Amino acid sequence: MSFLQKSPTGIPQNWIGNTEAQIINKPLAHGRKAVIIVLPYLEKGSDDLPDDLIDECATLIKEHRNKADLVITMSSWGYFREKKFLANPVIGEAPPDILLGSGDGPGMSGSLTAKGKTLWVRSYPTGKAVNRIDIYDWPSRADDFKWSSGQNVKWFLQTLTEKLREAPEAVKLLSGISDDK
Repeated sequence: MSFLQKSPTGIPQNWIGNTEAQIINKPLAHGRKAVIIVLPYLEKGSDDLPDDLIDECATLIKEHRNKADLVITMSSWGYFREKKFLANPVIGEAPPDILLGSGDGPGMSGSLTAKGKTLWVRSYPTGKAVNRIDIYDWPSRADDFKWSSGQNVKWFLQTLTEKLREAPEAVKLLSGISDDK
């Protein structure tokens, strides 16, 4: 956070405390499209999820499932709220394809939830690995669609070691960040 505060552009708008969901449209190769729904910030200290928030999220997910090939939700809610979110029957009617979770609770390389329709991954707190998701076949909107490990999707932790080749775009993005303690 202090790095961003000292940067020339400062903290990005809505970085923390966004009270409403943020929608990011991401064009992909071959005319495909992903939509990323950044879920609203919730204060720590509770695992409550208000019904109106669930309804709002469900409406956004349903709307964007009709417009995009892939719907990804991003959460800072923590493990227990995310688990509750994915188990909610309203979300279960049209769940996100992927939930990228973070916040309090354990990290995990991935779990199939919402009757196999959502891949849920959570970042690990040490930052020494990156969750990687390879999609082999796009999710269909058919009622019988399910993710299947090794068939239409694969997920794993990519350990960050010196042997890993750097991506030039990532190096440019991280330019100027120091790991000095």
